[in-house]
Amino acid sequence: MGIAEGLTHADSVVQEVLDIWTPRFLAGGVPIGDLTATVRRMASWDDWAPEWMSTAAGHEGRADALAASGRRASATEAYLLASRCYHLAYFVATRDPALHEQGLAKMLETYEQALPHLRPAVAKVEFGTDGTRCVGLLSVPPGPGPHPVVILLPGLDSTKETRHGGRSRWIDRGFAILSMDGPGQGEASRWSVVRPDYEVAVSAALDWIETRPQLDPVRVGVVGASLAGYYAPRAAAFERRVRATVANCGPYDWGACWSELPVVTREAFAHYAGTADLADAGERASAFTLAGVAAQIRTPLIVFHGELDPLIPWSQGERLAQEANGEFVLVPAGNHGLNNLPYTWMPQAVDWMAEHLGVGTA
Repeated sequence: MGIAEGLTHADSVVQEVLDIWTPRFLAGGVPIGDLTATVRRMASWDDWAPEWMSTAAGHEGRADALAASGRRASATEAYLLASRCYHLAYFVATRDPALHEQGLAKMLETYEQALPHLRPAVAKVEFGTDGTRCVGLLSVPPGPGPHPVVILLPGLDSTKETRHGGRSRWIDRGFAILSMDGPGQGEASRWSVVRPDYEVAVSAALDWIETRPQLDPVRVGVVGASLAGYYAPRAAAFERRVRATVANCGPYDWGACWSELPVVTREAFAHYAGTADLADAGERASAFTLAGVAAQIRTPLIVFHGELDPLIPWSQGERLAQEANGEFVLVPAGNHGLNNLPYTWMPQAVDWMAEHLGVGTA
């Protein structure tokens, strides 16, 4: 049986994707009806991207009609749903590069149709140069500031758009939120590849924050889940302007996880790393390790990990916390990213960050 009723499939790759990521899809706002209907139209994994593109196109068409009739609020909601479904179409579907790029382009296009009308407000920004050129989404709470900042990092296959969807809980507490596409992520994957020294991207973000009067460059925290659960502590080890770090289900050693990862995840890493094949990708993955790095973290760190994480063993999160002298929270029955039990970590993460950045309980 799949995690949700009706989500079983004869194709083993489709079934593995459903078993691992259904909680993420639902937590991200994809309706269960869309999920079941789209999956039922698939004969195999090769149908994943085309069928999600079809579902997304239906929402985009509805959004266009609502916008044309002046129903802007409803159109914005429909554009966001279209964007989520376009993201599902391409996020780990990389065997057809042209279709992958089409899904990425449509995800960005539909999100930007909604962008001017989002509440809390969202501004698109760029910072960094050359290999550290990044794109971000910024939301700022009311008042003149300067506001403490939380930087939300995507993992291997998430994006600034998916990460920014959770901005309200942070803004309500007085944080400004910057979610970003760094090297090899989301929009930035068009001109860069993933790199183990992710601190270069966080440093570019911090340099940019220092130029914004409404943002407080002294009170900056970083939050990362999945592969960003490696990126965030890596940045904290080398970038002293990071004051506090939250890692969720990230790898201590990505290479050590490689052989047990789903094939679509290995294919996605190969794509985002720009490698020739899975063998080259596996060698590249071995560079993504916190060995000799975690002990260099000097600022507060908290690590959350799901006991039943099928991608990253929880022992990797525990090792990170131990070597960095941080806190470790093991969530029984927790899946990858804890999307099946979000209440077990997100409120605690917000409270913890508020305490360490000196933010009041508004």
